[in-house]
Amino acid sequence: MATFETELSPSPSSSSSSAVTEIQSLMDDWRNALTAKDLDRLIQHYDPAVRFFDAVPPYEHQGATAYRRTWENMMPFLPEALGSEVRELQITAEGNVAFASCLQRLTNRKNNEAATCGWVRVTLCFQRKNDSWKVVHEHVSVPFNPQTAQAAFVKEL
Repeated sequence: MATFETELSPSPSSSSSSAVTEIQSLMDDWRNALTAKDLDRLIQHYDPAVRFFDAVPPYEHQGATAYRRTWENMMPFLPEALGSEVRELQITAEGNVAFASCLQRLTNRKNNEAATCGWVRVTLCFQRKNDSWKVVHEHVSVPFNPQTAQAAFVKEL
């Protein structure tokens, strides 16, 4: 099993190391597609039956078409100069399965301010299918305070 953490130097082994590198590249391509607002490229790494839990309504989606629709609905509310930051990225891969988790925020590149609520938690589950990694599950969430039932948005890290 290979694990990559952004704070640590990766020391994974052979095929798992290659898988971690492939996943990191795929995630970079996703971010570049998002900031370019290229929805065709954005969803190309998703399995047609992906299950997606989101931090915004309707909170759960099934399938790449629904995933794309979510981004189509969000685009009018995002800045023209859209940016994306990732922190605390961890990738683990073994065989045909990989997992990645991180903190992410969308920004306005003109002023480097948050373009949405601030930092969100993201977990991605990948499966290698026909020699290609596909996202089969994605979960985006915001922590909440159980005493007040209020979201605990983190504006800056």
